[in-house]
Amino acid sequence: MAESFFSDVCLLWYLKELKKDEFWKFKELLKQEPVLSDLPPIPWPELKKASRDDLATLLCGHYPGQQAWEIALRLFQQVNRRDLWAKAKDEIRNKINPYKRHMERKFSDLWKHETCLVVPENTYAESTRMEHEQLSAAFAADRAGEHSVTAALLGTDGGGKTTLLRRLMLQWASGRLWQGRFTFVFFISCAELNDLRDTSLAGLLAADWPAASHPVHDVFSRPEKVLFIVDGLEELTLAVDTDEDVCTDLERPRPVHTVLRSLLQRALLPEASLLVSLGPEGSRKLRHLLPHPVWVHLPGFSGHQKWRYFSSFFADGEQAAQAFAVVQDSPAAFALCQYPLACWVMCASLKQQLQRRRPLCVHTQSITSFYASFLLSAFQPQSAGWPRGHARSRLRGLCALAAEGTWAGRFVFRSWHLRRHGVADMHALAWVRMQLLRQNRSRWVFPHPLVQVCCGALWYLLRRPQDPGPPRIGSAAQLVAKAMTEAPFYLAQMALFLFGFTAERMAGLLWEAWGFPLAEGLRGEVAACLRGLSEQAERGELPVRFQELCPGVLEAQDPDFATEVMSLFRHIDVCIYSSDNLLVYAACFPHALNLRVLRLSLGDVLVEDLRGQLDGEGSRSGVLPVPRTGRGERGHRRGAVCVSRSYNQKLSCWRELCYVFSNCPDLQTLHLDDCHLDEAAQAVLWKTLAQPSCRLQRLAQEKLEEVPLGAGPSPLAPHLALCRYNFASDVGKSADFFKALLHNPHLTYLNLHGSDLSAQEVALLSETLRHPMCSIQQLMLGKCDITDEACEDVALLLAGSPRLRLLSLMENPVMNSGALLLSEGLKQPDCALESLLLTYCCITFNACDYLAQALVRSSTLSLLDLSSNFLEDRGVKLLCEALGQPGCRLQQLWLAGCYLTPGCCEDFSGVLISNGNLRTLKLGDKIQDAGVRQLCGALRHPNCKLENLGLELCELTAACCEDLASALTICKSLRGLNLEWNSLDRDGMAALCEALGHQDCALQLLGLDKDASDEETQNLLRAVEEKNLQLTICTKPWDRDELMLKGVFV
Repeated sequence: MAESFFSDVCLLWYLKELKKDEFWKFKELLKQEPVLSDLPPIPWPELKKASRDDLATLLCGHYPGQQAWEIALRLFQQVNRRDLWAKAKDEIRNKINPYKRHMERKFSDLWKHETCLVVPENTYAESTRMEHEQLSAAFAADRAGEHSVTAALLGTDGGGKTTLLRRLMLQWASGRLWQGRFTFVFFISCAELNDLRDTSLAGLLAADWPAASHPVHDVFSRPEKVLFIVDGLEELTLAVDTDEDVCTDLERPRPVHTVLRSLLQRALLPEASLLVSLGPEGSRKLRHLLPHPVWVHLPGFSGHQKWRYFSSFFADGEQAAQAFAVVQDSPAAFALCQYPLACWVMCASLKQQLQRRRPLCVHTQSITSFYASFLLSAFQPQSAGWPRGHARSRLRGLCALAAEGTWAGRFVFRSWHLRRHGVADMHALAWVRMQLLRQNRSRWVFPHPLVQVCCGALWYLLRRPQDPGPPRIGSAAQLVAKAMTEAPFYLAQMALFLFGFTAERMAGLLWEAWGFPLAEGLRGEVAACLRGLSEQAERGELPVRFQELCPGVLEAQDPDFATEVMSLFRHIDVCIYSSDNLLVYAACFPHALNLRVLRLSLGDVLVEDLRGQLDGEGSRSGVLPVPRTGRGERGHRRGAVCVSRSYNQKLSCWRELCYVFSNCPDLQTLHLDDCHLDEAAQAVLWKTLAQPSCRLQRLAQEKLEEVPLGAGPSPLAPHLALCRYNFASDVGKSADFFKALLHNPHLTYLNLHGSDLSAQEVALLSETLRHPMCSIQQLMLGKCDITDEACEDVALLLAGSPRLRLLSLMENPVMNSGALLLSEGLKQPDCALESLLLTYCCITFNACDYLAQALVRSSTLSLLDLSSNFLEDRGVKLLCEALGQPGCRLQQLWLAGCYLTPGCCEDFSGVLISNGNLRTLKLGDKIQDAGVRQLCGALRHPNCKLENLGLELCELTAACCEDLASALTICKSLRGLNLEWNSLDRDGMAALCEALGHQDCALQLLGLDKDASDEETQNLLRAVEEKNLQLTICTKPWDRDELMLKGVFV
């Protein structure tokens, strides 16, 4: 094939594409080429008079084979015909590319031996015709313009993503797809990368690169002609979103997940195209890595396609009709059959039953029972001719292979893997006949990773008593702990099956079918592990992944077990990103009898629309059937989740979940984060919160950012709780919302941070909160687009609500005119406000006169935050004059980012000496060393009662450290000092450390980033902490408390 391509006939076609002047220039350059390349020349007289036909013959005659083409390619570029050079390069690759032939053989084998299809090709082609056309069109040359394209294939686990991608790869390799568009297509199966440590992209591709091909690096000369198919990102043991590191070097070895991340984010080969498959979990977690993808959804089989599958699977039409009738009689089973894997499992199980002339039945109570029914049908010891004792040991060996593989992230096995677990060759072939293993030359695989995972979980029931098992397989407790905290996808799936195998009914089914004993005490191991995890979570040591725990608890199909486990947890944090998630949590949360804090993220799940399958996972569960339980007092509901998720069904689930808000006796804190609720869903929520049985104390909406991992309950207001409603839309237009504020006497905290409130909505809110029945004490209206005009209603609220203690208006355009209105409200005798937060409210020094008057007149205001406003020294001077008045009760003044200079510190010094009420002063501007010297003089005065001083970002140097050190040893009241983001250098820090270690130093909290210091300074700071046990040195010492007070972080 190669020689025929390098003929003069092929070369002639390209020469004919040259224009007359280009052809003449080509000949002139060809005259010089032999001199430059040390080749025998073509006589110039012959060359000069040669036609295009003659020149093709001359070239191939003087420079046989590929040599003539190499010369022609160089000359095409020199005559500015890069288009001919590119086309010839592509054609050469296509004609003589061994890689393509290698891929055709490889994927033909995969299609034949490792695909759960077992139906005619035309049946499969019909079921995926639409998705195939969408992907073909997405990468079509005329549409893409041969620029990079990213496409994402979305579908549930077992929905046929891998099968379709393998099919596309086979079609390209056999010349039936994307010809002329992609010269090279690379298939990256993430499940086969877990044994790799560091590799480069070139090294990753070299594994499939035939030795006879040109170097793999040549592929990247035209990256726009390259497509990467990435399958199974969720199957990586280390997810690609674990860090932000990327690489740009094709040759440099890096961790596998870094290489893949760099490919996905276009740091590597940005001109290449990508086709990525994502399951439900991957869609939720990884879709942000893909730049502007084309989304293609795999919806599964329609009713007609289900019948086509059954009729193709069963050779006998009567058997097909009999099996299909059984499935049709079970709504849950029929719904499951829209998933190709479930359809195959169902057919394989029913076929085994028909062959053995058993009554036909399918188990769809849970995912475990569904796959277990397949195992029970496939594995019959008596049919295999194995004695019962041998059957147990051989099944245990197969399941040990599955378990060890899942722990290692391995889904392709070699013969030595099998032998390590006692699976002899003859037994392996028996497992192949039972359809529990598949053989592809030297590769052994389970029919699907979910089948492997199920077998892996079964191993824990087949363990011998007191047998620790293979060292590479973790214990049941280790598996549960991993799944609930940090496990990769399939390890979490194995834990889900483990929960299912704890059900007494499951153990009974297995005993009845196989007749050999199973391990006892599995449920006790699981419960003990979860008890330990709950204690760690309560201490804030680790977060628990309730998205894994709740399906597992329901998988056990035991309401008593669900209550036992869920009652261990007082704080629950979940993200509801699909209808099935909503159903699971609605069924699970009523069992959490000790629940106090519940954080929900709902996204768009409860917004009625006609977008169909835009939930990322096609509005379907990540596992096949999802079991559910009901409220204990209503009995235990059984049955697989119906796949149909109409809006009314979602609303019904939401109603059940909201039932928990008003009927869980200890539930005080509810976070609804990033929630978009339509009118009907809001009505359900507000009516629930208005019920007399609802004891929620705080209702809030704010954006949660940079939450510390493992952060425990708030130390602030421990007697209160929170219902957090984040990014609500149109809350002010719901009458039920205002009724909930009036009719819930326990509701003391309202946070609408981030809501755009109109002037009319602010007026309605003010009117409601002034009502005698309203109990709101803390009101967070940050970033609500409240204007100076709306401040009139806010001022009425201040004057008319004797219960309101805290008001945040941060990040609103309050302006000076609004500050004037607020100041008037503060002066009123019925105003009981204690804290007013006006961060970044467009206030200037002109407003300080009004605020100063309010400080003198208010008998309750103890905290004023004016940070990030243009107050300047002249504004501060007015405030300090008010602070010097005997009637001023202010205890905390926050002025970071107010454009201050050292000149203001003289005023502050006077206040610190004369005002015994002021306890906290937070600055953060160009105070500089001169300003600090004045402040330190005041700190050393015996009348100073200041407890906290913030000097973050104040342009301090080592020159002020002696003054600070002196103040630290003399001032007996100072407990907190923040010096972050200042250049104090080693000498300055040495002076501070000496004072911090002094016996007279009363400081308890110092704000410093120890990691930003040199090693010697870090040693000094560590030594001080060891010597002064009451001292804590940390970064961002007050950030958490400030954000909580502002309602940004709860």
